[in-house]
Amino acid sequence: MQRAVRLFVITKDRSPAGPPRAGETFSVEAATTDGLRDAVKAEVADRGLRIRSVSFGPKNLVAYAEEPA
Repeated sequence: MQRAVRLFVITKDRSPAGPPRAGETFSVEAATTDGLRDAVKAEVADRGLRIRSVSFGPKNLVAYAEEPA
């Protein structure tokens, strides 16, 4: 299965109550939902970010990640 992922990035200079920055949308593909989650984690790590959360929506996924300190 293939799903689109909407990435939001929490910047290191963000104020505590500030919103995350909307990042890009990318696709991942895997045979299972657990595989999709692992694929998102790998893709985010390849971008030099640290994953905070991955959520499954009705059709797509949403990921939140932090910039390294």
